[in-house]
Amino acid sequence: MPSNRVTVFGAYGHTGRFVVAELCKRGGTPILAGRDAAQLRAMRTAYPELETRVANVEQPHLLDAAISGSVAVINCAGPFGDTVIPVVEAALRSGVHYLDLAAEQLAVLTLFERFAERAHKAGVTVVPAMAFYGGLGDLMATAIMADWEDADEIAIAVALDSWKPTRGTRLTGARNRGPRFIFSNNTLERADPPQGRKWNFPKPFGELDVVPLALAETITMSRHLRTREIRMFLNEAPLADLHHPDSTTAQRRRTPAGVHLNAS
Repeated sequence: MPSNRVTVFGAYGHTGRFVVAELCKRGGTPILAGRDAAQLRAMRTAYPELETRVANVEQPHLLDAAISGSVAVINCAGPFGDTVIPVVEAALRSGVHYLDLAAEQLAVLTLFERFAERAHKAGVTVVPAMAFYGGLGDLMATAIMADWEDADEIAIAVALDSWKPTRGTRLTGARNRGPRFIFSNNTLERADPPQGRKWNFPKPFGELDVVPLALAETITMSRHLRTREIRMFLNEAPLADLHHPDSTTAQRRRTPAGVHLNAS
């Protein structure tokens, strides 16, 4: 790479802090970016050697300045329905590669439909939904299918011991109500998902009831894997945490005992 500098937009957020720490661990040089100057200054106490740049999605010139000199920008700032378009636009203007952590289906679909051709022409790599919900299931499905031409169905089930939602998670959920996109009969459409099923996870979970939860994997897999049906499931315990108004927002813990995929 011409540079090991990577701008992390939303660096002081819950997930952004993990991304910054991992980049440092891997020998990268994160540039800490976001709209809140006070939070950026506070983050410098843990990373005094790193540069901070104030930027927001309402001012394109600040976004351009935030990613200047970087090889890539990682967008960790949700709701992604607000940030995907302006940050990708800035990446294309600057010729900087783009990644995000979106689980929001509409944001990911918008990115594909609006930017795929432009990014290809500009030689800029744009990778949406590169996180637990999105990237992991897609990578597993792609690896398992290997050289298969197609599959009748791809089904992914995730078991978590708990899910302590952050404020950003709750805000995103409140703004993305209504039917989700499902992929059925070779068609991506907004519709109610089919019923849940039982899934036999490894210990310590064992057999659990899982319910449909279509997130970004449905969008990304439907763009490049040939299958008639895509089904996503989650066990009920973390959903109870997510829907409970008193569940803590101070820390979110994800401990997947198994992410299983069946492609036949």
